[in-house]
Amino acid sequence: MTKNDRSSASRRRRTHGWTFLTSHAVVFLHVTGHPSDTIQEISEHLGLATRTVAGVLTDLRREGYVRATRKGRQNVYDINPEMPMRHPSQMDHKVADFFSLFNKDTRRPG
Repeated sequence: MTKNDRSSASRRRRTHGWTFLTSHAVVFLHVTGHPSDTIQEISEHLGLATRTVAGVLTDLRREGYVRATRKGRQNVYDINPEMPMRHPSQMDHKVADFFSLFNKDTRRPG
């Protein structure tokens, strides 16, 4: 990562203040389109700390939303689009229903 890349990521973090999507949502969305990205690459792309990304991936894996498979020296992530949304008022929707608005890779066939 170059100095300019780091300052750009830092600037993105500072200017956000708040967002509509949580860290869990943006990490999940990122891995749908970039399943072989490393934690460091996800962190840099999203402007999140590597510890935050690692923690989010641990949560998503533990709950069954993401599966990680070793490929060489890194993980490749696979999402489970059939899992329900987590908030009680949205549990009748699958994550694919929501994330398909952002990324065609989460759309269910048919």
